[in-house]
Amino acid sequence: MTGRRIFRTARILLVLFIMIAAAYFYASSTRNVERIAAQGEKIHTADGDSFTIGRRGFRLMGIDAPELAQKCTDEAGQSWPCGEAARGALMTILSQPALICEAEFNDRYKRALANCKTQNIPDIAAEMVMQGWAISHEFNGVRDYGAQEDSARRAKKGIWRGEFTNPKIWRDQNPRR
Repeated sequence: MTGRRIFRTARILLVLFIMIAAAYFYASSTRNVERIAAQGEKIHTADGDSFTIGRRGFRLMGIDAPELAQKCTDEAGQSWPCGEAARGALMTILSQPALICEAEFNDRYKRALANCKTQNIPDIAAEMVMQGWAISHEFNGVRDYGAQEDSARRAKKGIWRGEFTNPKIWRDQNPRR
């Protein structure tokens, strides 16, 4: 390849890089984040990561909690309703003052995928994982709440006090009818 050709190729690649970077920064600056405050509306929890505020459905981003009907086993091998326990833990957290959720996308069930907080809890998803009621999502080896999950596992909190089936696997094995 001649020097002139290399220079021309480098120039084209630079222009493409600048165009991609500009598109990325434009898209991130025009994000349409919706901010929703509970403000006295009725809150209903479906399980440990899904709930409604009024009629609007939400799912906490970055975590997966046991399904409502899911059972786990404790350290003695006894079955217990971990899905109900996870739901109860989420309801306790959501009932705290100043619940606010920020959502940018919806999932396939039209629930807002949200990051939520209360007056005393800056990240509800992180709190659910820290208490042992949910696991962190993992994408390409990176976990959203890896440190919190590791801490809960070491302390044998919530679902980590015995054995459980990963919620995704449980859903696959127990399809809704």
